[in-house]
Amino acid sequence: MSKIELKNVSYRYMSSADNGQENSVDSVTLTINEGEAVAFIGTSGCGKTTLTRLINGLAFSFFNGKAEGALTIDGEDIQSKKIYEIGKKVGSVFQNPKSQFFASLVEDEIAFALENFGVERAEIEKRINMALTAVNGEDLRGKNVFCLSSGERQKLAAASIYAFNPLVYVFDEPSANLDMQSIEALKQIMLDLKQTGKTLIVSEHRLYYLKDIIDVYYLMQNGRLTARFTKDEFLALPRHVLCEYGLRAIHLDSIPVQGSPFIDSLSSAGVKQFTENRQNTEPVQNTLSVVNLSFGYGKTRLFHNLNYTFTSGQVYGIIGMNGTGKTTFAKILCGLIRQKKGTVIFSTKKLSAVKRKRLIYYLANNADSNLFGVSAIEELKLNAPFAELHAVQALLEKYRLLEKAEAHPFSLSGGQKQRLTLAAAEMLDREVFILDEPTSGLDAANMRIIAKRTAQLKQRGKIVIIISHDYEFLLASCDTILAMNKTGFTALCPKHDKEKILERMRGETTAN
Repeated sequence: MSKIELKNVSYRYMSSADNGQENSVDSVTLTINEGEAVAFIGTSGCGKTTLTRLINGLAFSFFNGKAEGALTIDGEDIQSKKIYEIGKKVGSVFQNPKSQFFASLVEDEIAFALENFGVERAEIEKRINMALTAVNGEDLRGKNVFCLSSGERQKLAAASIYAFNPLVYVFDEPSANLDMQSIEALKQIMLDLKQTGKTLIVSEHRLYYLKDIIDVYYLMQNGRLTARFTKDEFLALPRHVLCEYGLRAIHLDSIPVQGSPFIDSLSSAGVKQFTENRQNTEPVQNTLSVVNLSFGYGKTRLFHNLNYTFTSGQVYGIIGMNGTGKTTFAKILCGLIRQKKGTVIFSTKKLSAVKRKRLIYYLANNADSNLFGVSAIEELKLNAPFAELHAVQALLEKYRLLEKAEAHPFSLSGGQKQRLTLAAAEMLDREVFILDEPTSGLDAANMRIIAKRTAQLKQRGKIVIIISHDYEFLLASCDTILAMNKTGFTALCPKHDKEKILERMRGETTAN
């Protein structure tokens, strides 16, 4: 049995950052029946993740908070159980899977929980094989966990829970950083679990792949469940209603390209810049070129002889399957990794790795690794220590973070952290900005904010390169989308090649 019941459940985090003044979950009452698939949806910071932490017991064991109300699984109070006892019934896949890993090798990570619960070795081997096959992760065998791409780590997290086979599966933003092929594999895992009677609980912003899985959608706003939709009711919601709720598109064919209203509404003059110098300086036309760029790990060639020229005042998207080398390419561009062969040229000048670090800003795809300040406002001032306070506050407001100005960055929701790192990046006056999965964990409204901000960088004459699996965001933001493979890029135009872009992202074609 796996019936879950919440009766007037509230939870607030107790910390010096927020003083426990607001409930992250407020008076929630609902019943999730055995074998039911439910989704918690809503804007970033609405309480979705906290609700999942209550159900899997993490809120009581790993966070300093105060809970009220009754929360039971099969009539047993979750708060009275040890975390390992809850873990026998409830398995979780987190938005940042790296935080849940314990082993260094892929097979060892999948085996970890099984060994701790005394599963026999032969059965462990069988489950490892089954789990890797289920997540389309056969190519992960033998790899070091800490050398995996973000999408590959997500696959591994799903495989680890799949192998353990609990009664309840909790997925917190499981599609974050996954390519469309891997999302399709994740979808199939969920369908298989549902068919075997497992209970699925999903907190998610990407909704299109859940259409055939979810039975009931619960809309959360400010910690409360404010609406309940059956599958048919939810799929029938018009796009403007989804936008009002801050939700992503349900149907991929309905997604608009750049030039939709929220892009057209941008001021042609751009936003007010932080200094008078920025306001009065005309953008300089620059180019960033890679010539015969090659890289590999050991004897494994990742990519070979890549050539392309990026132009200032343009936004580029880079797409490709997980493991293609997109993030490695970005780290080479900004000087964090040295290429095996080839050169990087900025406006006719060859750049060493050291010089590239001063010219190009790389925003990594793990928000936690980009945060260093003791408050949101201090995070921005680290990148611009002489910026005036009103300018810093103005940028926080544009990212809808002004009310969190004094909060510690690690007290923010995943989506709020993501926006904060982008705001901090914008404080730096670099010529090239590389954003790696900048919309991971963001709802539709905040995704549009990021689209607007990249448009502002473009208007300032910057080169913006976006690595993403977010089809909706790419169409809204990019002038050119580059499909990357081992030997080159294929340039596609969002306005004219929308179907081709979707085909590439789904892995339906590999031809240049």
